[in-house]
Amino acid sequence: MDIRELKKFVSAGESETVEFKKSTGQLRRAAETLCGMLNGTGGRVLVGVTPEGRILVESMGRGRGAVYRLRKTNE
Repeated sequence: MDIRELKKFVSAGESETVEFKKSTGQLRRAAETLCGMLNGTGGRVLVGVTPEGRILVESMGRGRGAVYRLRKTNE
């Protein structure tokens, strides 16, 4: 996912299957959220995006400060 695709995705906001976490300091909460999603239909947790949808890692180098996309798809 490049930054343009990320901006479009983030502009849709949070939902039952999408949640934003501001920083890696929220990884425990991100893991709890993801576990809840895994018990349902799946979802995505984006780290590096504020609850308001501001992308914080845009200016960081590729590979450093990347937005981690965690996804589970029910088959």
